[in-house]
Formats: sequence, C-alpha cells, structure tokens
Amino acid sequence: MDAFSCFACDGSKWDIAVLNGVDEMVMTVISEQWEASQRGVLSMWRIYDRPADWPDGYVARRYEIDKDGTVRTKSNLAGGPEALAMLRHIFSEAGLVLKTRSPGDDPEIAEVWM
Repeated sequence: MDAFSCFACDGSKWDIAVLNGVDEMVMTVISEQWEASQRGVLSMWRIYDRPADWPDGYVARRYEIDKDGTVRTKSNLAGGPEALAMLRHIFSEAGLVLKTRSPGDDPEIAEVWM
C-alpha cells in the first residue's frame, strides 16, 4: 500500500507516537488539499471500513476530481479497528467537512471528507 502515514490507536487511548504525528498528518492533508486546488482540482478523502486490501481497520484514500472525472491518488492514511476517531480528528483539524453518504456509495465507504 502506498501511504504517507500509517498509525494505530488503542481504544480510547491514542499512543504518544501517534499523537506526535497527528500534527504532521494534519499538515500533510492541508498541503495536499492546497496543491490540488492550485491545479484546479477538487480533493476528497474516502474512509473505507475494512476494505479487501486493509481488512483489519480503516483506510482513508485521497481522490482528485476534475472535469474529466475522479482519480485515486497514492495518498492514504490507515489504521486499525479504532482508527476512525483519529481519521475524523485529522480531517476536522485540517478544515475538511464531512459529506453525507450517497445512496450509491460502495458499502465499504464509511465517510467522505472534502
């Protein structure tokens, strides 16, 4: 899996090493959003719940949308079964907004952030 950051968290207690990396992950998300906007494309993150290639937890994948369609990028954030709270925190701190699921979304998609 191509990823710029992977993490794991343990229930309600986040590992100190993870917390130290949260600011870096937030800044990376902000930077990637900004770079996409400078190229005139919309950037979004889909959070998947136990997809086939990451069956032990959650993975957030970044997509870019332009007039030609949607393309998956190599940017990923991933973690174990308790990672959803951390992903939500990262995207919220980066200024992204949670989008309501669409009825046609893949069942593995837990959330979409833009």
